[in-house]
Amino acid sequence: MTVNTMTRARAWAGPAILSYGFRPFFLLGALWAAGAMAVWLAHLPGQIGLAGPFAPTDWHAHALLFGYASAAIAGFGLTAVPNWTGRLPIVGWPLAGRTGFQLPEFA
Repeated sequence: MTVNTMTRARAWAGPAILSYGFRPFFLLGALWAAGAMAVWLAHLPGQIGLAGPFAPTDWHAHALLFGYASAAIAGFGLTAVPNWTGRLPIVGWPLAGRTGFQLPEFA
């Protein structure tokens, strides 16, 4: 019996967030974008300062380009490439390792 992409995704019995490549990356990208916007909105009226080598507008562009956009591209790629090529998707704990998730272990 041949194993296709959907068979492997359906066989995963762990947390649902690790069943498709887009789920953890889109979630982390959304959290990053919300956090970066909150910092930016607090910086604009002068409530907090952004120390570092970047000007505030450069920091904002860098945070969204390398934080949010990178996560969105990774999630799209990990979902689309197996569908386009017929190769097995990365699911489960290998996917968690690529996203950096530290899920609690249940005994």
